[in-house]
Amino acid sequence: MFFIVGITSGTTNLGFRVCGYFSCCSLRKQTAMVTCVYRQFTFFFLPLFRFGKRYFVSCPNCGAVYEIDREEGKRIERDPAAVINPDRIFRVAGQHSGRFCPNCGKQVNPDCRFCPYCGTKL
Repeated sequence: MFFIVGITSGTTNLGFRVCGYFSCCSLRKQTAMVTCVYRQFTFFFLPLFRFGKRYFVSCPNCGAVYEIDREEGKRIERDPAAVINPDRIFRVAGQHSGRFCPNCGKQVNPDCRFCPYCGTKL
């Protein structure tokens, strides 16, 4: 008698969620796709349980990727209308190309307090 068991990886898109703030581009209240990455134990090619879940969201403007804290990710997974708490995410990938104005979208110096193009407070 033999058993076929294994561990595989998978991803699930949790849909678009609103993030309170993306520090890479200074975007506020923008929607972005949230993704859950996990590992799963299989028995005879049937998934039995998932483990090692990690949650990610990427900035819709520059593409920087942020990992969401595990507890925050679980809350977002349960509540489709949940807003991502910006204090519970941290950047893991993406080029640091400066800041962007949330009003006009132009790139500004990271040290600027106001946009030089439209005057919006950053």
